[in-house]
Amino acid sequence: MCDDLSLFGDDEPTQPSPPSQTVNPIAGWQVDLLRKALDARGLEGMDDRQRAIEAAAGRAVESLRALTHDEALQVLTRLGPAPASERPTTSQWDDREEDTWIDRL
Repeated sequence: MCDDLSLFGDDEPTQPSPPSQTVNPIAGWQVDLLRKALDARGLEGMDDRQRAIEAAAGRAVESLRALTHDEALQVLTRLGPAPASERPTTSQWDDREEDTWIDRL
């Protein structure tokens, strides 16, 4: 018998196993959302985009694919929607060109 194996988990192994780190890679849909968020902020230059991602992630990032799933969610939350000054002030309904039956009432 081997002393290193524990049948029911009550015996500690003689050599501790290294801690396992599970890293969830970023999903394709997250990359798309990050790019859209950067576009919405008007960041077109690669340096500007990288600085914004690194500021939101809190670490140096060589590419969007270097982010983990959780980091991408954090960056998306921090980038958030476009500032109110950049959002349209009218709706598509207000900007329509022709009258509808509601307007004729």
